[in-house]
Amino acid sequence: MPIIIVWSEIERLMELRGIPNRDALAYAAGIHRTNLYKIAKGDIQPSLLNLGKLCKALRCQPGDLLRFDDD
Repeated sequence: MPIIIVWSEIERLMELRGIPNRDALAYAAGIHRTNLYKIAKGDIQPSLLNLGKLCKALRCQPGDLLRFDDD
């Protein structure tokens, strides 16, 4: 898939927003922690619904978390 989530940006925003770890992000976003860990590992891409939840928890726009990968 040419559009990928940039986990390093999520981690940067977590630090900026005072979210200490993935479990706390999962709770804040209302995403099951198992799904968040799969997203972090790159096993799955987030659904649009979960992308929106992440953006709300991190107070950012979807484009902040996504990158177009032409490879």
